Amino acid sequence: MANPGTSIDTTQTPTAATATDTAAVTTVTAHFKLVFLSVTLITVLTLAASLYIGIFVEKPTEAAKSAMDTCSTLANLGFGAMVGLLGGKAVN
Repeated sequence: MANPGTSIDTTQTPTAATATDTAAVTTVTAHFKLVFLSVTLITVLTLAASLYIGIFVEKPTEAAKSAMDTCSTLANLGFGAMVGLLGGKAVN
């Protein structure tokens, strides 16, 4: 029950939050695009090299096996870097 001396304003309606009020806006700069595309390119190239050695080299030497392992590791690191870049951009 309201106090006799107070008035309640019933003419105001609550405003609903619009999509632009709650949505986060992420800007992608040219520098971010350059870094992301460079990491993506290096990742794809090292993955392709690893697959090429694994598929088309019939009797790989120790050096070929080492190169394939190195390319595979670089591809894994590149994928992790891409996820980290996207995650870092989403946090901003």
